[in-house]
Amino acid sequence: MQVYTQEDELIERWQWNDPALRNLSDIVLGLLHKVCQPGARILDLGCGSGRLSADMAAAGFQVDGIDVEERAIAIGQRILARRGLDARLYAGDVHDPNHPVAVGGYDAVVCTEVLEHVGPWRELIGRGGELLRPGGILLVSVPRDPHQFSVLDTYAGHKRRFRDAALLSAFQQGYQQFAIRWLGFPSMRTIVALYTTALKLSGGSHAQQSQALWREPTLARRLYLAIFYRLLKFDNLFSRLPLGTTIVVCMRKR
Repeated sequence: MQVYTQEDELIERWQWNDPALRNLSDIVLGLLHKVCQPGARILDLGCGSGRLSADMAAAGFQVDGIDVEERAIAIGQRILARRGLDARLYAGDVHDPNHPVAVGGYDAVVCTEVLEHVGPWRELIGRGGELLRPGGILLVSVPRDPHQFSVLDTYAGHKRRFRDAALLSAFQQGYQQFAIRWLGFPSMRTIVALYTTALKLSGGSHAQQSQALWREPTLARRLYLAIFYRLLKFDNLFSRLPLGTTIVVCMRKR
């Protein structure tokens, strides 16, 4: 991901304050509280700099996080220590049988905004399922609808956006009790469409715009982020409609 080429402070500001990621965390925690007991053991698969791991730890869960990006893990460990949050973040390959998380037996495995970055995504999510105890929860989120692929996806390092049917087909065997949410309609879709159109017309660079937003958090920009977060909460009212930018799937292992 291009974001991990930036300085630590910029990475923290972006990954830990982005309105869309904050709203996604809210949705994930809401689902987990419905299906997991307090103190449940959770694996954050592809945890990045640990934003969601931190939120789950703060909510009372026992959290392990793993990611192949060593720098992201180092940044996350520093942030967690500074904030006094108890989540264990590991750099490494989840397929490594000698890795600490390979012991498995997790009550839940969470994999948010990860599968779009990897080639063998079915293998990765299959590995996540192997680390679940019977009856455990698998929770996945990905950007959806290939027609929505834009310069934002390219900058984020996305290899794809998912068709709902293709994603759900991966869970037809071995899982039950689906809960599905579609996030980002109508506000997010409208804002992205207007923004990407404006970039094309102006010849502007999303990389420059994005970095300026987090590098120079002026009062106007902070106000924009606060309003954006509230608009995403409005979008959540329509999360049962398959129209959003992101799909969240929660299921129970048989």
